[in-house]
Amino acid sequence: MPLYQPPQRDNAVSRNEGDNPVHIQNSTFNSVAGNMNVSHTTNVGESGLDILLRALCEDAMHDSAVRPPDPSCYPGTRNAILERLDQWSFEQPDDSRIFWLHGCAGIGKSAIAQQFAASCHARGQLGGSFFWKRGDAGRGHWRNLVPTLAYQVAASFPAIGPMIQGAIETDRLVANKSMRLQLEKLIVLPFKEAPILRPHPIFVLDGLDECEDHAIQTMLLQSLIDVVRSRRIHIHILICSRSEPHLREVLEASENSNICCCYQIRSDAYAYADITRYLTDEFTRIHRVHKSRGVPLDDDWPGEAVIKQLVEQSSGTFIYASTIVRYVDEDHSHPADRLDEVLRLDPSSTTPLDDLYTQILSGIPAKPLLLRVLHAIVETTLDPEQIDIVLHIRRGTSRITLGGLHPLLQLAPVRIFDDRIRPVQMLHASFRDFLVDPQRSSGFCVSGEDLRIALVRGIACALESGLQPLNFSIITSSFLRTLFRIPPTESLFPVLRNIHVQHHAYRHSYEAETGAILTWLQRHSYPPSDVVEIWADLRRLQNRSELPRNPPRNEEIFAQVLSANPALLSVLRIAFAFAQGGYLSDAKLGLMVLQPDIMALDLLGLTWEVLRPFQVFQIL
Repeated sequence: MPLYQPPQRDNAVSRNEGDNPVHIQNSTFNSVAGNMNVSHTTNVGESGLDILLRALCEDAMHDSAVRPPDPSCYPGTRNAILERLDQWSFEQPDDSRIFWLHGCAGIGKSAIAQQFAASCHARGQLGGSFFWKRGDAGRGHWRNLVPTLAYQVAASFPAIGPMIQGAIETDRLVANKSMRLQLEKLIVLPFKEAPILRPHPIFVLDGLDECEDHAIQTMLLQSLIDVVRSRRIHIHILICSRSEPHLREVLEASENSNICCCYQIRSDAYAYADITRYLTDEFTRIHRVHKSRGVPLDDDWPGEAVIKQLVEQSSGTFIYASTIVRYVDEDHSHPADRLDEVLRLDPSSTTPLDDLYTQILSGIPAKPLLLRVLHAIVETTLDPEQIDIVLHIRRGTSRITLGGLHPLLQLAPVRIFDDRIRPVQMLHASFRDFLVDPQRSSGFCVSGEDLRIALVRGIACALESGLQPLNFSIITSSFLRTLFRIPPTESLFPVLRNIHVQHHAYRHSYEAETGAILTWLQRHSYPPSDVVEIWADLRRLQNRSELPRNPPRNEEIFAQVLSANPALLSVLRIAFAFAQGGYLSDAKLGLMVLQPDIMALDLLGLTWEVLRPFQVFQIL
C-alpha cells in the first residue's frame, strides 16, 4: 500500500521567522466509508510523519531489505498453524485479542510470523510489524517500537493517519517519552478518535525474548494487555517468542485468559512431516543443479534412509534442517562430501544443532582470527569493512574469514555508493547463543574478557585514526556497550584519557551513558583522579540543567579564556575567515570555545584543563 501522505493543501502559507522557514497549512482529509472529516492543522517545519520517520526502525519491519533472504515458511509447510492464525485474525475484537505463539529456539516462530505478516499485508489488514534482534542497535530494544508501529498503521490506514500525525505535531517529543505515554498518544488515542477500522488491524511482534532484558519484556507485555483491556480499541496483536517463564507468568495468568490466547509450537508429527517435505524438495533441487554442472551423483542421492536420519536428528526444529541445506548447497564443494561430514556427526547426541555449528566452524582456518571477528559481530553492529578497521587487520580479511560461514551468516555486498552500515546478520539467534555460552561452544566461545578488552582498545585506536568508512556513532555505541561488560583495569585508563574517545562519547552518547562511565570507574579500588575529572566534566557539559542563577556575562568568560590562550583566538579567526569569507566577532569566536569541539582542541594541543579554570562547564 502507498505510504500515508497528507492530502491536498488548502490555503497554504509560507513565511520566514528569522533564519527558519515556517509552513502553515490547513488540510482536508477524506475518511473511509465516504464520510468527510476536516482537520485544520498547523505544521511548523517538518510534519508529524517526518518526525516518526526519524524515530522508527525500518529494519524491524517484515518487508525490510536487511532481513535474511526468504525468511517465510517453506511452501506447503506450517499449514495448520497458519490456518489457526488466519481464523484468529478475523475473530471479533471481544475475543482473544493477543495471540502468543511460543516454542523452543529454531522451531520456526519467526518464519511463521513473517508469513502471517505478509498475508495480513496482502489483504490490507496489517497494522504494523516489529521483529526484534538481540544486540542490534535499532532492533534490540523497545525505544523504536511504538514509532515504527504508528508509522506503519498511519501508512496503511488513511482514516487514522491524520490522528497520529496530529498527536505528534501536538507533542513533537512524544517519541522520546515513556513506553506507556507513547502507546497512549500514538496508538490508543488515535484509534479512539478514528472511525472503527474494517478489517481491524493486526500487529505482529516477533522475538519479544530478544528485547533488552526481562523487566522490559514484562513491562511491555503488561502495557499491551492494559491497552486492549481498558481502552477497547479494535486491534489484534500476535506475539512470538521463546517459552520463557517470565513471559508465561504474564500471558498465562488467569486474569488475562479472556484476552490472551497461548499456542505452543511443538516438535510433533506435523513438524516432522514438514521437515521431511522440506529436506526432500531441497535435496532434489541440489541434485538437479549439481548434475547440470556435471557433478556425478547417484540418481537416488541422498536416499530416503538419509532423509529419515536427518529428520530424526533435527528434533523437529527447522533451523537444523535449513542449516544443513545451506551447508551442503555450497558452490565450491562436492555436495556428497558435505553431506557425509554431517552424517558422521554422532546420531545419538542430545545437542545435534550444537554439533552442526561446531562442525561448520571447525572447517574455517585461522581459528584465533575467526574468534576475534565473530566476537566483533556479537558485540557490535558493524559491517566487515569496519570490523577490519577496529581489529586492525588488512582490509578484506573479515570477508575472507567469514566466507565459509554462509550457512550461519549473511553478509551484505561491499558498500560503494552509500554510507549505510549493513552489519553481518546471524541467520538465527541460536547461533549467537551458542557462541556466547562456553558450555555449548567450548573452544569457539567468544564471551571471554580478553576479547572484550582487545575490542575496546581497538575501537579507541580506530576513533583516534579517523579513518573511513567509520560510522562514529555506531562505533562509539559499540565501545560503550563493550566497555561496561568488563571491569576497569589499568590498561583501559589510557583509553579513557584519549581525547578522541572523549570527543565521540560527548557527541554521540547520552548523559546517562557518560554517568555510567563514572559509575563503571568506581568499580575500581583507586580510579585515577584525572580520568574521573575528565568524565565528570563531560557529564556536566551534557547536563544543561545545572546552570547557575547568575552566570558571568559571556564577555567576561570570553576575555578570560581567550586572553589566556591568544593563539586560540588567532587560529579561530583564520578558520572562520576561510570557512565564511570574513571575520566573526570575538563574542562569536568565544562561543565556539564555550561549546568546544574536542577535535579542534586536540589539533591546537589543548585539553579540557584549558577550560576548567574558568568554570566554563557550569555556565553552558
